[in-house]
Amino acid sequence: MPHLLENLLAAFTTFTPAFAVGAFAVTVGAIWPLLGSRQRMLGVQVLSSCSFALHFILLGAFTAAAMCLAGALQGVAATMISNRRARGGVFAGTIVVSLAITAATWSGLPSMLAQTGQLMSAFGRLQRSQQVIRLVFLGSEVFWVSHNLLVASSWGLVSDAMAVTMLLIGLGRGWLRRRPSAVRIAAA
Repeated sequence: MPHLLENLLAAFTTFTPAFAVGAFAVTVGAIWPLLGSRQRMLGVQVLSSCSFALHFILLGAFTAAAMCLAGALQGVAATMISNRRARGGVFAGTIVVSLAITAATWSGLPSMLAQTGQLMSAFGRLQRSQQVIRLVFLGSEVFWVSHNLLVASSWGLVSDAMAVTMLLIGLGRGWLRRRPSAVRIAAA
């Protein structure tokens, strides 16, 4: 564990292209859980996913990069394709391709964690309710946090911490909006 902490600390003290792209990805990724519409949530996720794909490529974590790109394609499909079967076809295709890429780029536990996180995220993107999207993505964070610890992605871990925080805030806000006014007054 001390070696992992040293690597994470070094990542924040050394400015590299991976550092710069990771910082941008975190900034973009921190916004989406707070957005009010499904379209905006998924659109901003696409930009964050593409940015994290580049970050992971620069770190040499190719399975994670592929999972991020699959997620970006799913986000585009979820927002742009209204036909349910066509959208499902794109999702199924990205899942099949991501499984093949995981096998081709297999690096053990990090690959399994990235694949599982991506599968949960795919399920979240298919949801119609903003609250359910947030809940499923919260569950996917278990896998992404574990992955980012193993590959020493400092920005991935910052993103995970921010995502969990923003998802919880978004869930709380959504819950309060659905409660009777008496609950809102008591919560204030």
